[in-house]
Amino acid sequence: MANKINFKTGLLYLYWLMSGADGQKNFDPEDPEWRTMRLMREHEEISDRDFDNFINTDLGTPDEQLEKVVGSLKNATHMQKVRALAWMDLVMIADGNIHTNEHELYTKVRQRFNLEEDEIKKDRLSLPSL
Repeated sequence: MANKINFKTGLLYLYWLMSGADGQKNFDPEDPEWRTMRLMREHEEISDRDFDNFINTDLGTPDEQLEKVVGSLKNATHMQKVRALAWMDLVMIADGNIHTNEHELYTKVRQRFNLEEDEIKKDRLSLPSL
């Protein structure tokens, strides 16, 4: 169970990092990145309570958040890491415009976990999308 909680926390941190990477965090329920996060929460069974607890913590700076992602996914399985990056990829492309900072963040996280782009793209195809 601890891995599942860590995996879910990692997903939320990755969403938070990616949604703000372009400098425009949007809390509009119609925003494509926000809608993708809602799909992620539903698909990965992240409750409103878990999300609220996450939002109401001190998330720290983006660098601190990245270290928390690495820490929270450290003990995740290889496939959970692939899944986390697949969601990150969906958030990155949700609005149809891949910002340079979004792509750099995605690449940095992918390299930190030593994941191949092909396996992430393949897993992304199994996820719900807008």
